[in-house]
Amino acid sequence: MGETIRTIGEAVRIIRTGSEMTQETLAAKLGQPQSLVSKIEAGERSVSVDELWALARALDCEVGTLLNHMTGLNSILDRLEISESEFTELVDSNPSLRGMVLGYAAEVKFRRLFLSGRDDTISWKDDDHDREKKGDRRLKYKGQEIVVEVKSLQTKTVKFDQDRGIWTGKSQVDGSDRRLVEFSDGTKRDTTLLLRGEFDILAVNCFAFGDAWRFVFALNKDLKLSTYKKYTSAQRSELLASMQDVSWPPKHPFTSDWDEILERAYKEHQPPPRSDVIGD
Repeated sequence: MGETIRTIGEAVRIIRTGSEMTQETLAAKLGQPQSLVSKIEAGERSVSVDELWALARALDCEVGTLLNHMTGLNSILDRLEISESEFTELVDSNPSLRGMVLGYAAEVKFRRLFLSGRDDTISWKDDDHDREKKGDRRLKYKGQEIVVEVKSLQTKTVKFDQDRGIWTGKSQVDGSDRRLVEFSDGTKRDTTLLLRGEFDILAVNCFAFGDAWRFVFALNKDLKLSTYKKYTSAQRSELLASMQDVSWPPKHPFTSDWDEILERAYKEHQPPPRSDVIGD
């Protein structure tokens, strides 16, 4: 966040001068006298909502750009000199880019919806380039470290059964990079598949189910295992399937109850209760 700009006039002046536009040119685009622009920039004249839109058009920018300059926000769209409408069209017309943006947006929404404001949980993000640590969020809950993988639905797999009111789809649950995995039997394979026990909770963002921010959760131990024949049966018993079936309303092994799944993940880490045997 930069220095706060106090008036809309200051924002107009910064954008106008940055475009090497004179007050006279801006006034001509507005169909108004130069004195009006001078008074707006000096803070001597208020601006109505309709005039704000007219100013943005005349300055060849978005209304949001004017407001960003007022608050000192150095928006990525302003830095790239691309409008919000242009960025929206860019994302909508490129499915791979849309998936990437949605995936990162899901991590932000997950933190905001389920981690913000909690005094029993702290969280942080692993370095994306550290292959030794897999997980989109690492939590400390009741003193126990819990790793969460945040994934999205594959849009092309999404279907809606209107008669039953049920959404179905698949989430791709694997790593972005191939790495060498050593299995319990001592064998090794180069794979992108994730392991049973490699993380604790899978969080799937279900935005593709009707463009609404909903999440479902499942424990790692309850996810489907790989059936790919290129792996041995022993290896398949430790590898998660790359595609997991998801529905809304959720069904086993998924739930929409974050508190429930968090508590279950915590209990998975706790040692079993002792059963002391008392002799005769």
